[in-house]
Amino acid sequence: MSMQRRYFLEKDQYNKLTPTALLDFGISGDDRSQDLIGYHWRKFSQGLAFLMVISIHFSLAFMLSGCDSTKGVVSQDSKHTKTSDSSAVFPFEVTDSNGDIIVFEEAPRRIVAIDSAVVEILFSIGEGSRLIGTHDFVSYPPEAKDLTRVGGAFNLNKEAILELDPDLVYVFSEGSVADLQQLGLKVLYIKTLNTDFRQVSDNIRLWGSILGKRQVAEEIASSFDSKVFEIEEVMNSQGDGPTVFQDEGELWSPGPDTLIGSVFELLKLQNIAHDVSGYKQISAEVIIERSPEIIIASYSDNISDDPFFAELPAVKNGRVFVQESDLLSVPGPRYADGIKDLAKWIYPDLFP
Repeated sequence: MSMQRRYFLEKDQYNKLTPTALLDFGISGDDRSQDLIGYHWRKFSQGLAFLMVISIHFSLAFMLSGCDSTKGVVSQDSKHTKTSDSSAVFPFEVTDSNGDIIVFEEAPRRIVAIDSAVVEILFSIGEGSRLIGTHDFVSYPPEAKDLTRVGGAFNLNKEAILELDPDLVYVFSEGSVADLQQLGLKVLYIKTLNTDFRQVSDNIRLWGSILGKRQVAEEIASSFDSKVFEIEEVMNSQGDGPTVFQDEGELWSPGPDTLIGSVFELLKLQNIAHDVSGYKQISAEVIIERSPEIIIASYSDNISDDPFFAELPAVKNGRVFVQESDLLSVPGPRYADGIKDLAKWIYPDLFP
């Protein structure tokens, strides 16, 4: 009999055994004495019981092997493979910024990430070991210093990337996508986050799904959302705040439709570059005319010591804020901390 067959007979099946079947179990089909028949029936019953025990043993072994939580299990109803991380579900699909569907049958193991925020996100969810390369200007976290550098974000060394043998290359700019794909590389292109900082938590959750670490990613994303919510709770009761000019260098400044523009909106700051889309260089005359009460210098203060700007309220009142970290430069898990630092500087009474 087959190993997969259940070795038991219903009571009424005993009467249906043929002489041949009886012979197979050592029982003759001819007319013998009742004692002999009784003896063979007892032997038959013992053999049947033995087969039932064997069947139960194999059935239990099969069931228990299917419950091993350390191995991948295929869900019959969802047809998704779940790994040892109970929150991981594969295959997982991502629609990139070109509208192409990128399918992940499993978590990528060798990633080249041409994006500082993604590098930070991967390390924050404990998956930095999957990174094998990045662009030249990544500086955080400290562990990232050991990653192979493959050129600037807009000037990639594609041959160096190919030599790393990645199973995923992540880029935030479309320019190199086609060339990388022609080299036979799997590319995920997600346009850089540049409009709403609240989407940072969405990106954290996305990478949690790609890497099969949804639970830990959710914890980090929820922490980010909670920090932002706490700031919102304070600012909801406030009216319009001071006017602000942000100097990115050489009087280049962000408009409302930028990442920092959405931060200004949260903090009720009135951006003097309100008529700018993206980033644009503003003339010194326009800055004088719009008279900002606060100046934020992204890299260094080149305004306070300039006689031309000496009468600006921000300069006269010492309200020039020079960023000492990259918290507001990289839209990763630490970005909410950068917003909180800025809020404390602008509104020390509201955020003691």
